[in-house]
Amino acid sequence: MRTQGVRRRAGGDRGRGRPELTAAVARIWHELIGTVAADDDDFFELGGDSLLATWAVARIQEELGIDVTLDDLFQRTRLSELVAHLQTLPRAPRGDTPAADADEGALTAAERAVWLAAEVAPQPTAYLISVVVEVRGDLDADLLEAALGDVTARHEALRTAFPLTGTEPRRRVVAPGRPHVTRVTEAAPPGPDRLRELAAEDIERPVDLEQAPLFRARLVTDGDRAVALLLTVHHAVFDARSLELLVRELGACCDARLGGGAADLTPVPGPATAGARQRAWLAGPEGRRAVAELAGSLTGLPVAGPFPGARPSDAVERAGAHWRGPVDEDLAQAVRRLALRRGATLHMAGLAAFAVALADWTGTEDLAVGAGFSGRTSPEAQNAIGCFVNVLPIRIRLRGPEPFADVLARAREATLFVARHQDVPFESLRARLRQEGVAVPEVRVAFGAQDVARPVHRGEKFELIGKEADTGQARLDLTCWLEAAGEDDLQAFWTYRPGLLTSSDIADLHRRFIGALRDGTGTELAHS
Repeated sequence: MRTQGVRRRAGGDRGRGRPELTAAVARIWHELIGTVAADDDDFFELGGDSLLATWAVARIQEELGIDVTLDDLFQRTRLSELVAHLQTLPRAPRGDTPAADADEGALTAAERAVWLAAEVAPQPTAYLISVVVEVRGDLDADLLEAALGDVTARHEALRTAFPLTGTEPRRRVVAPGRPHVTRVTEAAPPGPDRLRELAAEDIERPVDLEQAPLFRARLVTDGDRAVALLLTVHHAVFDARSLELLVRELGACCDARLGGGAADLTPVPGPATAGARQRAWLAGPEGRRAVAELAGSLTGLPVAGPFPGARPSDAVERAGAHWRGPVDEDLAQAVRRLALRRGATLHMAGLAAFAVALADWTGTEDLAVGAGFSGRTSPEAQNAIGCFVNVLPIRIRLRGPEPFADVLARAREATLFVARHQDVPFESLRARLRQEGVAVPEVRVAFGAQDVARPVHRGEKFELIGKEADTGQARLDLTCWLEAAGEDDLQAFWTYRPGLLTSSDIADLHRRFIGALRDGTGTELAHS
């Protein structure tokens, strides 16, 4: 996977010595992971994952002018090994793609995918995200509200709507202005449960995609003091990385205002810029080749998915449910060790176990498992609030009873293959398959692994702590998130469609999932 249309510095890394290159790569790792790396340190042992690896590769390409790939990092995970390999790679920058598009009203592929999904979703609130930014310490409510205006001015996605022109949505960005914020004053300082209740109340009301901004804000206060900022925001302009950026920039703007200075309102290139570059890349030979390769990998895949005999009823479609299952501490440690030994990530190990469990439960051994890729394959996209995520199918083929290590190896290979092609929009993939007369597979199940450590900004007198609240929405038939809250803390968070699946079904799937992890790691069931 490579950056699209990213301008690299003239001359790149030409003439740079080994110590200087080591320091430059170590700096990039430190800024992404937060840990200082020595020569023998391993990217993934330090806390890196597939997403951070994607960003590291993009930044090495951009800042050092070296044509490195994601595979290079996965094959050489130690700093010294990677630096030695970087010295052998070409330094000449590839050609640029346009930074602007004459059609400024066009939606990006990610925005359009969410817009289309929201249009056909049975629930008008299916693609809303509920965000709680808790305030600890002393922070004036007026100041936090002004900081939200600063962030909104800086990021065009927070001022974007998608009104229809005929039957097609078009992008419309409104001028910066102070967003409307509703104040909620509680009789007593609200705790976490009350904040969740307030967030849940607002998620029941739709957001009009034709009117900017595509979020609602409520500020919970205790007198003049801010307690929490609650946002209900449409997924078309927001994703998981956006929450990190929101918390970081709200904090920075509050700090600036508290210090009597001016907040940084320099606009950052938003989704429209990334979308223009993606369209230009797709029209070129590299993009066309990537679409063809990804489409070819799905030839012969069963179309119906893992639940071929089941079709949700209207009642099923109207609601979602979720279920949490634990992963005990010994098993969590063993899974991480297994992944490191096999040159894999937590996501790859979990995906292998998910495929084993699903195949065992359904009898379907050729699976398309959806995975959400960040879509932020250029350094500038890493710093823009907006929707960039691209959900693509990863094909996992099982071969009956077999060693878990073999399934993990194929899951690793399949994930890296799709990651190299993650800039291909799913709609482009569908169009290519239709062009070839191939039935388009449905992506009805998905798997992901995520670090649930909350984004935090620590100011001198206050802290901001961000969290996406559970909404209970089921956008697909079945999704499993392997959530990590530390080295020893893993949970499986399942969302599903009631009626199509039951809580007993999910408990059974979770049992099989844990069993696959135990088989793969040789870990016995913990007894109290």
